[in-house]
Amino acid sequence: MTLDLSQIAIVDAHHHLWELGRFPYLWLAPNAPPARFGDHTSIKRNYLPADYRADFAGFNLQGSVHVQANCGANDPVAETKWLQSLSENTGTPNAIIAEVDLCRSDATQLIARHAESPLLRGVRAMVAWDGEGRWRFADRPGILLDPAFRRGAQTLIERNLSLDLVTVPGQLTEIADLAAAMPDLRIALNHLGQPEPGQPDSGQAGNQDIWYRGIEELKPLENVTIKVSGLWTIDKSWRPDRLRPFITHVLNTFGAHRVMYGSNLPVEKVNTSAAAQIRTLAEICADFTIDDLQKVLSGTAKEFYRI
Repeated sequence: MTLDLSQIAIVDAHHHLWELGRFPYLWLAPNAPPARFGDHTSIKRNYLPADYRADFAGFNLQGSVHVQANCGANDPVAETKWLQSLSENTGTPNAIIAEVDLCRSDATQLIARHAESPLLRGVRAMVAWDGEGRWRFADRPGILLDPAFRRGAQTLIERNLSLDLVTVPGQLTEIADLAAAMPDLRIALNHLGQPEPGQPDSGQAGNQDIWYRGIEELKPLENVTIKVSGLWTIDKSWRPDRLRPFITHVLNTFGAHRVMYGSNLPVEKVNTSAAAQIRTLAEICADFTIDDLQKVLSGTAKEFYRI
């Protein structure tokens, strides 16, 4: 029997919205050069709830999680307040992950201000840093081990908020250390941990072995969940044969209850559509149960982000 994907509930665990005149969005400026994920000229325009829902036309989209979009505002709380207002007026998004530098001396106060918006569910720390200089979102290595970062993370625990992380495979050991030291901190590893398999046509790092070892380290740490999102680092077109080894591995290692789908729209649509993503996941998950697929597409995100 053919699975009718239009009937499967979807809760998108990772997407973005933006209104270019509202915040600087320097990376979306007309003269901003192509990004590593590709030529993003097509998304240098407003992307609002109606645009987002149109990209899921024909699917049973039941909820979404907005993740901070590097808006460049002097006060990142402004983005959260705007998103809260969007949700109240349009119904989208259903949860907000805000921008916070957890090493800031005023991180506790900043989190409190974000939390004035009822849809706040967590914050994102973009701490990717590698020795080769290919990823330098952080200003130095070892951020996850920094006592100041962990003091900020403790505030998240106290407020029942989660931590989204953008890292590279070489940092998975640091995530394991953080998760073990703070077992009450709920961690969502973005973009499958950004493995770069280094295939002949990819121009990438070839760090899949480091990634596999890191995922094994995270296996016993139930407070770590992983997002099947931003998979352009593996294959921009989301071809099932290239994604299958990685997605199958996290499903077998973590279980579907710790794996959740995120579209990464509109960034990912530079290379592929939401419909193609969902079809690819359904094909890869055919060796698992329908219940597993439903957890990946909605159940895990719904529980993790309290939607």
